[in-house]
Amino acid sequence: MIRTPARHPARAPLPTIWLVLTVIVILVITAVIVRADPPERSRPLQISTSEWLPYISPDLPGNGPVAELLTEVLGRAGYTPVFVFSTWPLAERDVINGASVGMAPVIISDSRAEFALYSDPLLDFRYTLFGKSDDLVKSLPDRTDLTGVRVARISGYQYWDELDESGATFSDHPSALAAFDAVADGDADLVAEGSLAGWTTLAGPDFSGDVRDFSVASPASPLTSSTKGLHLLVKDSTEGKRLLKEFNEALADFQATEDYDRLLGQLSPSTTPVVLRSPDGSSVAVQNPDDDSVSSTPSGTSAVVLSWPEGELTAQSPIEVKIIEGPLRGQVRLVRLGDVEISHA
Repeated sequence: MIRTPARHPARAPLPTIWLVLTVIVILVITAVIVRADPPERSRPLQISTSEWLPYISPDLPGNGPVAELLTEVLGRAGYTPVFVFSTWPLAERDVINGASVGMAPVIISDSRAEFALYSDPLLDFRYTLFGKSDDLVKSLPDRTDLTGVRVARISGYQYWDELDESGATFSDHPSALAAFDAVADGDADLVAEGSLAGWTTLAGPDFSGDVRDFSVASPASPLTSSTKGLHLLVKDSTEGKRLLKEFNEALADFQATEDYDRLLGQLSPSTTPVVLRSPDGSSVAVQNPDDDSVSSTPSGTSAVVLSWPEGELTAQSPIEVKIIEGPLRGQVRLVRLGDVEISHA
């Protein structure tokens, strides 16, 4: 019997085997990277902040225009922010100890230089000095220092150099409301606050004083006013630098859109929702801008601000509003700032 030699499977050349193995390894590594990257980039990022009406607040829709802006920009970069509200000093501590990736909105400050990196400006705002409408406020534009003047500041705020070096006596308060209450009670002479934020606090329902007692220095001077950019702050680290690079690129793209303009519109006086409310609960006097006739609307009437006067606002400034309920619904009227309460509903 003739035995036929057993046939063995043909063996692939050694170089071919190594080529196949190399391709498999590359595919595996690529799959791991592709699968791992989205969870890393879409992870929640904790942003520490503090209530600062009308910019950011847990009581505002979407946590406020600045929170909406940050959410949109970080979303474009692949992240989801989670906002934690506390105080500005605690927010800063959270960034330093790594509990939060960043805090916002803040201005650039020398006191944070050792640990902070800043994004490109989110938007601009203007600091100013508020006080009761008396000789002190009227004298501010002509002063070169604030020696002997008591200025109420908000804890955690960073102010401008001219104010810090003005010679004023400073007192720190936990909130803008507490600072304005200090002036209303005679415990301070002035409050240093953002212009829009200050008027928002004064016109709000929680302020115990009368908005009509307050005004700001006009015309403004470097001593009484400063325009600053608001930024996202992150810790100076490799991760922080990478995040800011992605954030700034997404911010530039977003700032070129109509949605960015819409958000900024929420931070301008026009189209601000308000309630027309007299201090004693009586009807609110309103003036027809076409014929100067004066009528009234019930206290508590809802309206929307159409335009505010140019320049500095005072308690007696006529504000143009469109009334959206009651007997004058749909009509445009002028009303005093003292009878206007900004709505946060």
